[in-house]
Amino acid sequence: MSKIQSSIQRAIEKSRGSTRREESTPSRIFRNFQLAHPRENTMANSRIISAIDDRLAKSAYDVLRTRVLHRLRSNSWSSLLITSPGPGEGKTLTSSNLAISISRDVNQSILLVDLDLRRSSVAKCLGIQHDIKAGVGDFLQGNAKIEDIIYSPDEIARLAVLPNREPIDNASDLLGSPRMKKLVSWLREQSGHSIVIFDMPPVLACDDVLAFSPDVDAILLVAAQGMTERGSLEKAAELLVDCNLLGIVLNKATELMGHDYYG
Repeated sequence: MSKIQSSIQRAIEKSRGSTRREESTPSRIFRNFQLAHPRENTMANSRIISAIDDRLAKSAYDVLRTRVLHRLRSNSWSSLLITSPGPGEGKTLTSSNLAISISRDVNQSILLVDLDLRRSSVAKCLGIQHDIKAGVGDFLQGNAKIEDIIYSPDEIARLAVLPNREPIDNASDLLGSPRMKKLVSWLREQSGHSIVIFDMPPVLACDDVLAFSPDVDAILLVAAQGMTERGSLEKAAELLVDCNLLGIVLNKATELMGHDYYG
């Protein structure tokens, strides 16, 4: 275990104890949302931690959860944007598994929002794509209400998902639309009892992340071992220099590793 991980483990009790609520409160929040039924085989193929028997993977996400929650709570933040330099580096898997790990904290609820509107994959990753009748894109285009696009996966307590149903070409325009501002405002109203995670496109692929970053409290950058080039990672970090960049998550690593936060 690295020195970073050791220090994280020592901070677990302190970070979890900073905010205490009644155990039943987060569960009540998502009771009235549409129920979705995750398919275990799809989740397992996607490497979702609740569907696989991988102690090291679950431990890694628990460490990440503890570290992220500590930073968010210590700054009174409630929203987190997750991106990567390029495609295929594991940002959606990280978003989904981090959301599930956070939902296992009985004092914390979580909203996972798919804002990678061109190449959405949160619903597929969680195995609920067959239950989605309306998604974020439908709301942004004026074809659905907020309550129509929120799903509560069965057997994953304290987690609600706002998926996207179909690819959208004019994603950048919709992210700056009045409908998006309305959705962000609604999500902020939930900040008293929920954390919001936005899964967004790769930061080097389009300007969606930079355009939307003022609407979030912090950003987490995902890189893939053996795939992400150092130059791409440095360029992505430079683009996010004016944001609250929590740090870098190394995905597809052969062993548990940690990285210092940027600052």
